[in-house]
Parts: sequence; C-alpha cells; structure tokens
Amino acid sequence: MTTTVTKGAVVRCQANGNMEYPFIGTVVKRYENSAWVTIDEFDPRDQMNARDLLFQSVIALKKMTILKAGEPEPEPAAEEAAG
Repeated sequence: MTTTVTKGAVVRCQANGNMEYPFIGTVVKRYENSAWVTIDEFDPRDQMNARDLLFQSVIALKKMTILKAGEPEPEPAAEEAAG
C-alpha cells in the first residue's frame, strides 16, 4: 500500500543541499514531485541553515518518509463538482 504525501503530513526528510542533517517537517503544500515543508525539528548543527531558510524548504517526495498522515485527498467527483 502506497501512502501519498498530503497537506498536514508530518515527514522525515533526508539531508539535502540546504540542510546538512535529516529533519522533521510538516507539509504545507504538495507539488507534482516535491512538497513545501515547514522545518519543525532539526539537528542543532543545522540551526543556522534552518534560520537562513526561514524554517521552510521544498523537498523531493522521494527524499521523505511519512511519519503521520495528513489531510485525506479530495475525491475526484468532489473536484469536478467544485470546478
């Protein structure tokens, strides 16, 4: 079973070009292959990096693991009715 990343999900992110150590964040918005996350918990050695990023980053979906599911995805029929 594959769980997709949705808004509000709590995720563990791997180190990337901006953060030198893994961190935990909350998904603000999901894109096609990445997600915008707020940086909630991080290694103390990354304090300056997190501050420089204003505690936000865009991370590739393949570089994150879901710790807590977010909001359910809207039903396709609901999207058509709204549009």
